[in-house]
Amino acid sequence: MPKTNLGFDSGGHIGRISFEVQNVHAIGGPEFPKLIFMLDLQMSPLKPYPPPDLIHPLTWMFLSGELCSPEQRAVASFRDEVNFYADASHSPERQFRLEIPLDLITVERIEQSREGDLRAALNFRAFFGIHTSSGLGVEKFATARIEPITFTIPKSQWVEKLLPQLGYGRLELIEVRISNGTRAEGLPKAVQEVREARAYLANGDWEKAVGHCRNTLEAILGSRQLQLPPASKFSMKADTFINDHLASKLGDDQSKLLAGEMKLLWEVCSKAAHPNSPDYFKRADADFIVRNTTAILEYVSRLLA
Repeated sequence: MPKTNLGFDSGGHIGRISFEVQNVHAIGGPEFPKLIFMLDLQMSPLKPYPPPDLIHPLTWMFLSGELCSPEQRAVASFRDEVNFYADASHSPERQFRLEIPLDLITVERIEQSREGDLRAALNFRAFFGIHTSSGLGVEKFATARIEPITFTIPKSQWVEKLLPQLGYGRLELIEVRISNGTRAEGLPKAVQEVREARAYLANGDWEKAVGHCRNTLEAILGSRQLQLPPASKFSMKADTFINDHLASKLGDDQSKLLAGEMKLLWEVCSKAAHPNSPDYFKRADADFIVRNTTAILEYVSRLLA
């Protein structure tokens, strides 16, 4: 359980903030994405050091700070009212719903830096009203001393639960126009393959993302019957597919351009084209390949519609 203590320079411990990582959730995406933390707040009255006879009740008025990811980079700010009172008779506890507004640009910045689990931190500033010992009025206001909370959200929770609720990726969903009847045969497979590629991209598995891009290109060409030997090379299949099914709409120059783009992307995705190393592809490589594969699939589907 990530946690941190609260205190004043003029006194000792006055409270604690903690939360359960598994209870972190998200809402509002993609229009108004928010990351939600259910904080457990504990507070006790101020007992100055060295201890005198008098104890000062406290009102916790505001909680503000920043969400950081990675731990040293602030990506979003927050501020909310707390209205939490403690006096000499009791040290109360309560649960507090902290909502941190994000936007998709911020989520993208987080994703560009993430490798595997999400490493993050919460920096807090807590603003208090310090009452007179009688509790009848406020003597002064002060900000508590709080150490940042560093924590890790497992990749499975972040990718499978939180990112979808934040709306990450929804604005880039592929709208592939698939006709009815035999002309649609094969394109659903290509759509599924590129979705798999995007899922592996979000999950940080660059090699598998690229592999599914290769499968997408194969599925595009396999969506139509080609009068070729079964063992024909990809380059010949691409030329035949474009010549038989797209050239009438594209013309010679654009047909050659599209064929060249598909062949180049195929070669880049081919295992034979790069060393057999699990870390050959980096995030930027996989992102570039997935985006280009998506664009080709959408472009071809529109031409076939």
